Amino acid sequence: MIADIPHVRIIAMSAPYPPVTPSPKRSQLCSRAHAQRVAMRMFDAGARQVSIVRTGDPLQPFRVLPVIVDGPNVEVELRYA
Repeated sequence: MIADIPHVRIIAMSAPYPPVTPSPKRSQLCSRAHAQRVAMRMFDAGARQVSIVRTGDPLQPFRVLPVIVDGPNVEVELRYA
């Protein structure tokens, strides 16, 4: 039980991420268009499957993964037929 452990503290956080004011360069690198370019480069380099996923994180709103991801946050999937 958590109550029996004296060194455990539970802290409630008000917001999951701090507010961010992105620079123009970060805005460009964090765009969906840039994620698509990265995914196409990975696919052209031989990746058999690539997914672009929304993360919900303002510092990295999209993540490009070399796997097929099943879920509501998937933006784009590329795969060889």
